[in-house]
Parts: sequence; C-alpha cells; structure tokens
Amino acid sequence: MKHRTVPFKHARKMLRVAEAQGYDPAELVASLELPASLLEPDPEAEIPARVYSRLYTGVMWLLEDESFGLNLKQPTPAGSFRMMCLCIIHCDTLAAALERAAEFNAFCRRLTGTPGSPRQPLIREADGSARFVFPPSQDMVTGDGVYAMGHCMAIWRRLCGWLIGRPLELLSVSFQGPRPKDRTELEELFRCELKFDQPHNALRFPASLLSMPLAQTEDSLREFLRNAPYHLLVSQEDDDGSLLAQMRRLVGSDLSQDFPTMTEMASQLNMSVRTLRRRLKEHDTTYQGFKDEVRRSAAVRLLRRPELKINAISALLGFDEPSAFHRSFKKWTGLTPGEYRSRRIRGEDSDGAP
Repeated sequence: MKHRTVPFKHARKMLRVAEAQGYDPAELVASLELPASLLEPDPEAEIPARVYSRLYTGVMWLLEDESFGLNLKQPTPAGSFRMMCLCIIHCDTLAAALERAAEFNAFCRRLTGTPGSPRQPLIREADGSARFVFPPSQDMVTGDGVYAMGHCMAIWRRLCGWLIGRPLELLSVSFQGPRPKDRTELEELFRCELKFDQPHNALRFPASLLSMPLAQTEDSLREFLRNAPYHLLVSQEDDDGSLLAQMRRLVGSDLSQDFPTMTEMASQLNMSVRTLRRRLKEHDTTYQGFKDEVRRSAAVRLLRRPELKINAISALLGFDEPSAFHRSFKKWTGLTPGEYRSRRIRGEDSDGAP
C-alpha cells in the first residue's frame, strides 16, 4: 500500500460515521495521530491509503462494530469478516461460497440472539436469474434504514465480484423498506432497477454467475484483507469492475516507474496473457488503452495542482521526454497540458477531461 491513495471523500464518510455515534472528529483524528488536514475537506484531494486504513481501523475499534452501525441494533464483532472469508475461500463456485457465507452469518446471528436469517438465502428463478436474500434489517421504516441496507448489499456485491474476478452484473435490487425521497446515492451504487416495499432485501443477477469458479486463493485473500477496506467501500464510479480495479491497484500510484508488461500483469492476476486480452476486450479496452487511461487520469489530477511544473508532472508519469507527455495528453484530451491548466484556471473544463 506504500504508493496507493484513496479519494478524500471516503475518509470524510468514516468521520461522519463516528460523529453520528457521538464522537468528536477532531478528537478522533488527534487520538489516532492522523493529519489534521482530514478535517479540512478538499473534494479533489487524495490521501495515502495507509492513513485511510488507520482511520478505518480506528473507527471500527472505537465503535466495536465491524459493520460501523450498518446492522443498527446488533454490532458485528471485529474479526467476523475475516473468519467468514476464510470459511468460503476454498469453495469451488460462487454459489457454494454464498451458501456457506449465509450459513456462517446465520450461525453468528443465533449466537447473538439476532433473529431473521432467511430460510433460503440463494434462490434460482425460472427466468434464468438468481436472488441472494439478506436478513431483514431492524430499521427499514426510514430512508436511513434503506440506505444502510443498500450499502451493506453493495459491499457484498463487490466481495462477490472480487471472488470470481469479474463484476457481479445486477438485474435489480430489492428493499423491504419504503422508497426514499432522494434515491440518487442508491442509483449510483447499483445502476440497475431498484424495487421498494418488497418481501426481501435481495440482489438479483444472472444465475449463470453462480457456476463461476472462485478466482482467489488464501494467498490473495491475505493480501485482500491486508489492504481492506478500500476494495469494499469505494463507490461504483471509483471501482468500475474488479479486473480493472485489480490492475490499477497492482500498478499503484507511482507512475514514474515502468508499467508491468502484459505478461507480468497477467502473471500477477493468475491468468494467461490470452485470458487477460480477452477480459480486457470485454471491458472495451486493450492493455495499451488501460495504461493510457491510468496515465490520463493521473495527469488530469496532477495538472490541478498549480505548484507542480508541467515538466515535473511529465517525469512523475514516467515519460522520458516532456514532448512525449505533451503529445500523449493532446491525444487523450484534445488539449496540451498548458492549455488544459489554463482552462482549469478560467473554469473552462474541456469535454475531454473530467
């Protein structure tokens, strides 16, 4: 995690979680010996992943709840998620993993006296779809309860995607609770049909995904847990599919070093070059396209920092010559780096850059 960064907004979410439970954010930041800048939001800033991880862990232990209040009435003891992952990592398929995970969670609910485990958590429908049913929330009568359940289901969706090495395509998401007045956040989380006032909280997806073999091992799980929680808490616009997200994490944020070759990347992903090429085609890109997008996004972010000279940005992005950076950036955005920075200063973002 040395060179990785996390969007600032995720740190702010963690601080809001603690504040909602009655803790003072300033005191919390000071007690964890974290940078005071966490209290001064900058929507375009990024923070080191190690700082975010310390904040996440600190809030988790402070609340003594691994789900940060998502269960609302019953805290989740620290270590529960790790033990569940160890129970499912050797399953052959996604279906087997989901069934074992549901069994693990039902056992934990019985131990804590929490009622409501679904009798049939995994349901195969006649239309070729499948539903993964969640236990009922104890607070679904308000919009807050619906949003809490939505974030819980989004975390499970990302976990499933990581397990099989590809995004879990959703057909619809069902909520027991009422339709909130503002559904924007839920729509951004799932980007599929949302149903409210339903008999169950459930994710619905193609049943064919249930037969997908698990692409992970205990070794990759160890790395996954070491770098958690970023993989599970980031929003959809930041995590646009498990393959590309894994590749970005492997590259890291220090782009001054050479990119891994396609052979090296495929090896780190435990797949053949042919498979990697095919998977990238499913994302409508190539390995060169992936590298260009990583550099383009980093270039746009760095050009928003006026203290950095353009030649320095070129070096940070791994270009041997500034002229090569100028040519590439104009190919990506239609503007030279200087033109893009000038437009940013005047508040005239181009269509080619975010």
